[in-house]
Amino acid sequence: MTISREVAQEIIDELGGVLGQQLNFMDAKGFILASATPERVGSFHGGVAMMIREGLAELTVYRDNEYEGARMGCNLPLMMETRLVGAIGITGEPAQVRKYGQIIKKMTEILLRESDEQQRRKLESRIRTRFLDDWIMLEQNPSDPSFLRRAAAQGIDVALARRVTALRIEDITRYTDSRPGQELIDSINRWVRQALDHTEGAIFSKTASVMICLVPAQDDEGMLRFVRRLTDGVMRQFRVRLLAGVDRAEDAGRVSMHEAWTKANKALQACAARPEEQIMFYDDVTYEMFLDDIPRETKETFVSHLLRGLGRDGMREYAPLIATLYRMNGSITRTAEAHFMHKNTLQYKLNRLTSLTGRDPRALENVPLYTLALLFMKEA
Repeated sequence: MTISREVAQEIIDELGGVLGQQLNFMDAKGFILASATPERVGSFHGGVAMMIREGLAELTVYRDNEYEGARMGCNLPLMMETRLVGAIGITGEPAQVRKYGQIIKKMTEILLRESDEQQRRKLESRIRTRFLDDWIMLEQNPSDPSFLRRAAAQGIDVALARRVTALRIEDITRYTDSRPGQELIDSINRWVRQALDHTEGAIFSKTASVMICLVPAQDDEGMLRFVRRLTDGVMRQFRVRLLAGVDRAEDAGRVSMHEAWTKANKALQACAARPEEQIMFYDDVTYEMFLDDIPRETKETFVSHLLRGLGRDGMREYAPLIATLYRMNGSITRTAEAHFMHKNTLQYKLNRLTSLTGRDPRALENVPLYTLALLFMKEA
């Protein structure tokens, strides 16, 4: 085990603060890695080097410089399992500090084991994350021996038919630029990850903004129940709305994980473009299927051309009205009620929009045009 100076210093600071002792942490060659006396860091401790070389259980230094670089105190070796990894030293009158020796030795060894376990878990997590990223984000050859070995090392049966759900916090950009907001995002990620622990065979992964849930194959009704448990749970716990996209049932076990993820993510993007939706299946995606294929500049040009004469403020004013009108299947009465206005007022606004743009949003031939404009504006 290689102990970093940062870990050694953290241990010295923590134990020294609790016990009120001047401590030093030496590596297996006798050099001081960390110390309550900063100027000693990096110097050689001849006494500890001898203690380690001769396999002594303890070394007491009765006067300063009795050994090269040594000060009066008590020194003990540190063991990890059966390996000697360094030594801990307590500076002071031997008669006073020796009574703390075994306590500090045991506490240091416990902290070292905890640090080693923490580092091991981090490494395992990075390896698992890398595998999941490669499996989900990239096309893989399912018969490639190297890929199968990596999957087996993670305990993942890549031959098992699975469904994919992509989840994202609604209006996530509201939270990403502040510390409290980022902490909330992290808490929601942890909650969803832990919720998946109750679903046998489920796997959690994520990108910077999307949570990815892989679950054993089931029909759309089962997936809807599964997703609603997550979205409802997050709403209860955090008062935050999640949006979800789900892949195709027919694809489970037939297409690659990358293709299934791509479809789930496409459904999520479509869900974000429809304010009235919270969960969408890929089979329900329509216009949104090709949105990513259209350059942003083209989208902006289309919106500006269709809604010319409105300006940005006008676009923001009319977009909710048009969206509601189409959601209400063209009903003037229900649209007016949804916006708490008289239907004559709504008719006046729609007539004015027609006059400004030259296209009546109520006319069937113009519905696709306005629908696309709403989708493009949602992405802006």
